[in-house]
Order: sequence, then C-alpha cells, then structure tokens
Amino acid sequence: MTDTEPETAAPFAIGELFHLAHLVEDLDAVDRWYDDVFACERFYRRYEKAARREASLLVISDMIMEPIMPSREPEDAATPLGKFKARFGNRLHSIAWYVDDIRAFSAHLGAHGVRQVGLTGRPVLDPADAVAVWTHPRDTHALLEFCEPGFAADPRLAEGWSPRRWVEHPLGIARTSHVSVLFEDLADAATVYGEQLAGRRIHASADADGTERHYYAVGKETVVEAVRPASSASEEGRDLAEAGEGVFAITFHSVDLVRATAFLRDKGQRLLGGGPGTVWIDRDDAFGLRVAFTDRRIPGDGR
Repeated sequence: MTDTEPETAAPFAIGELFHLAHLVEDLDAVDRWYDDVFACERFYRRYEKAARREASLLVISDMIMEPIMPSREPEDAATPLGKFKARFGNRLHSIAWYVDDIRAFSAHLGAHGVRQVGLTGRPVLDPADAVAVWTHPRDTHALLEFCEPGFAADPRLAEGWSPRRWVEHPLGIARTSHVSVLFEDLADAATVYGEQLAGRRIHASADADGTERHYYAVGKETVVEAVRPASSASEEGRDLAEAGEGVFAITFHSVDLVRATAFLRDKGQRLLGGGPGTVWIDRDDAFGLRVAFTDRRIPGDGR
C-alpha cells in the first residue's frame, strides 16, 4: 500500500459525512450555543419516543452536528444513550456517513466481522434487512452509523445549496478539516478506515512526545485523524485512559484564524492553544464538545 492508493476495492461508495453526534445534558442551552457561535442552519428538532431522546440536526459549513439529549425519565436510564451519558457526560458520541448501497455495505461489514444493529437496536443478521446500521464500537473502535442519502432532509443535498456564508462569517469556516478518533493501536485504524471503510491514508506524523497521527481520506470529502497518544499526560492521552477508544474531536479549517480567534473571545469562549495555527474552545464552554479551528492544511489533503 502507498499513501496515494486506495487500500481496497469496494462494491459500495461512502459519500458525505452525515453527522457527528454530540451527547448533551441540556439541549436548549446547547442549541443556543450553536446558534450564537456558529450561526448554524437547523433543519430538525424533535423528541423520538422510540429512541428515548430529543435531538437537533444543524448545518455548519459542510458539517452536520446532532446534539442529542437522552430522556431524563428514570425508567430510561438503562438505554444505550442513557448509560453513555451517565458514564461520559457531555461529549462526542459517534460518526455517521452516507453510503450509496446500505445492503452491500452491511454485507461488507459483516464479512469483516463487524457486528451491527439496526433502527430498533436489534442485531442485523441479514444485510437484505438493513436500512441504517450502527457498528459495535469494539469492532470499529468507535461507534459508527451508516445510511443512504434521504434518511433525513439534509439541506446540503439540495440543488444549489452552498456553504459560502460560513466562509463570510467571522469564523471563516471553509470546511471541516478533520475528525479525530483515539486508538490504542494504529494498526486498528488501518483496518477500520483502510479496509472496512475503503479509505486511504494520506499522511502520517508524530509529535515531539511520540504521539502518532495517521490521516485517512474516507468517502466524499472526509478526513479522519487516527491518534495514538504516547502518554496520559496530554488531553488525548487522559481521555483515552478514562473513556477508551472513540470519537474525540472535530477541527474546522478557518481562512482567517486571527479574525476567528477574536470573534470567539468576543463571544466569551475561553481558548486553548493547540500548536502552530490551531486554537481550541475550552470544552466546558462547548458543552463537552472538543472543537478546534486551524489555518493549517494536512499534507496530502487534496480538497
């Protein structure tokens, strides 16, 4: 394998990243924060009785975020979302992608030994029955969701839709730079994002402390940063030690980081340095969301 060649041929095509799920305690407060900081375009908010949760779907540039508030009813504490929230608090929960043929993709995952559940939470044993699937996080080292386009009224899929207004916004968001996922072993990242998701590695780097970072182009326009922290001294290392492998952060590419930084401070957001050309919002101000802004490009990223 080279860093410029697909790692596997596939009988399916992964499309746009559908959304990142952000589990929260107070959906009203989180929605106000997304509106105030990101000037988002919200196209859904509803309580789903079957899922025992209330959620929003909102657009920020090329990304959709899904803040989710699990039911607070005592009898719902044992639901998967309720248990996740009780254990981890406010934080990123999962990644969802569109795929052009969910049945072919479900069969592909099954052939790779990936366990899946469907809309009702029951195991998907026959790919012919697949409508949307969620992977077992132990098999994909994070919770991943897949469905076909049209599963939601996604405004980004409409003819003539443009993310231009987020470039013109003070944050200057041109696109999502990457989504970060924590791993104990980056060989597992190659299995998930190279083999199972038919992606290709576009870059690899190491920090001064030995933290390794591999970047994978997945589907249409998504870059995943697979991170193996070198120690528990860093925030990434502490999170891996405390919460285990999973989705860690989102980073947006800003065309004017100086302007974006000034805007965030004006909004009362506490900022943390993240190396040259990168700033993070303090996770307490972002309701547990780890979100960064950068003006740096990932080598090999052709977007």
